[in-house]
Amino acid sequence: MELRQLTTELERQTYASYLARARGTRGRGFRERETSRNSRAHLELGDLYGLFEAEGAPVDEMRAGFIIHSMASFPLSYPKPDLTHLPPWSVIEGSELWSLSKGSGRVAKIVAGAVAGVMQAKAMVLYSLLKPIDLTRYYYEDGFVNACDPVPWPYVETLEGETMWVQPLILEGAPLEKYIRAGFELLFRSSDSPRKLRFAEAGQTVEQNAASMEHASPHIKQAVPEAVNGEASH
Repeated sequence: MELRQLTTELERQTYASYLARARGTRGRGFRERETSRNSRAHLELGDLYGLFEAEGAPVDEMRAGFIIHSMASFPLSYPKPDLTHLPPWSVIEGSELWSLSKGSGRVAKIVAGAVAGVMQAKAMVLYSLLKPIDLTRYYYEDGFVNACDPVPWPYVETLEGETMWVQPLILEGAPLEKYIRAGFELLFRSSDSPRKLRFAEAGQTVEQNAASMEHASPHIKQAVPEAVNGEASH
């Protein structure tokens, strides 16, 4: 399994196409509003990651994906929660999670923790669909908690044009550390087959076996530089 950072125009276009297809088949289906530029901003400015079954697989064999960005790159999608007391680089938002095959979305959701670890996140924010499609339980099981009251989401609508609501969620402290460990362990310890986390910059690749992850897991912030062929940075 390979979790790969996507940077080329073809990769971004493929990601956008698969995301739209997945949204159209989720529950009653939903789509980006014509007036919204939220997903476009994430697609063009955020860090895109695709999940592949085989290392080096072509982009059209992507099974799932997600986007991450920090507040140092651009603001959160919504003013709440207020995390201005934290360094902007340490606050990250996860968005546009999708999958087109059973089980791959859950895998992508968990291995996103490995990316959060490399980014040395102190808080991770998500805006989970709540109404009329409720996906919050998938994040509660990973330790996310409500960050504030639900809000109507101005960026998407059902296929019938109805307003959708989201629940802002946050993960920080010990639950975040646990999530990060789970991400690395799923990538590198759940199978004997090769598993990689590949970053675009300087061809950086994290490739570890189970024995080395025993050392890395308790102190992921210190372990990341040892695991990357290059230097990890926030």
